[in-house]
Amino acid sequence: MMPAASARRPRILVVDDEPMNLEIVADALAASAYEVVSLGDGDSALRALKASDAHFDLAILDRRMSAPDGMAILRHIRASQRLAGMPVILQTAAADPAQVAEGLAAGADYYLTKPFKGAALVAMVGAALAQRRELEQLRQTAADLAGTVSQLARAEFRFRSVDQASALAHGLAALCAQPDMVRIGLAELLVNAIEHGNLGLGFDAKRELMQSGRWRDEIERRQGEPRYRARVATLSVEQLPDLVRFVITDQGEGFDWTQFLEMPAERMHCLNGRGIALARKLSFLSLNFRHGGREVEVTAAPSLRLRS
Repeated sequence: MMPAASARRPRILVVDDEPMNLEIVADALAASAYEVVSLGDGDSALRALKASDAHFDLAILDRRMSAPDGMAILRHIRASQRLAGMPVILQTAAADPAQVAEGLAAGADYYLTKPFKGAALVAMVGAALAQRRELEQLRQTAADLAGTVSQLARAEFRFRSVDQASALAHGLAALCAQPDMVRIGLAELLVNAIEHGNLGLGFDAKRELMQSGRWRDEIERRQGEPRYRARVATLSVEQLPDLVRFVITDQGEGFDWTQFLEMPAERMHCLNGRGIALARKLSFLSLNFRHGGREVEVTAAPSLRLRS
């Protein structure tokens, strides 16, 4: 369905000290009906973000600029109560795994490596905006779920849809000391149990679907097929004195998880294929697959706030 003619266009802040790259990004986004504000240095970006009447739906930041660089701007956004929820895409010409991990740990939603194709940028922006809309819709459900589960030593959930997986991740992450990091990793693993586990959707197929915006449609289509229709995944959560344990199980054929434990340079700018590596490096104390990839156990430090 096309948006109403009066609907406000998403407003994107693009910060880069290379004029040609600013033009490339602006042209790609403007062609997709986004409103673009292009700035050539970090000081101008910080002034724009601090303006009381400023509103941006997403920021695309060049990591390597004269100070303040993209990382400094990202930290400002995440530290601001008014701006913290805004999606951020970091872009750079250097695909260094350590730098990528640092940027994602600081709160970047995606990492885009130069040079990139306009279609990849537009797909990434669309995915980041969609994820943020889902997060806003899930906030109250997540708070209610965390409040209930915090009173239990152990609970088990059955889930089948991506929306159910997202609700569980947002709610149960509040049980942990670093809920934002756990939310990211747990959501990746729960969705993985649905799409790769129960529905047999592989890496290459998902990449094409994400780039074309047909990923969710394909998930729903497969869930209606007779061979997948009855499949569900389970999530058990156990609260121990010194950690929270999650165990996720699907009913699929399993997969070779070992190739996804690390994040090679060629996958850093992809919309998929990073979730397990991110979960392992940033979200949990431990991550272990069992039963041919059909089950994964992760642990996280508990939230002291909920135990007081």
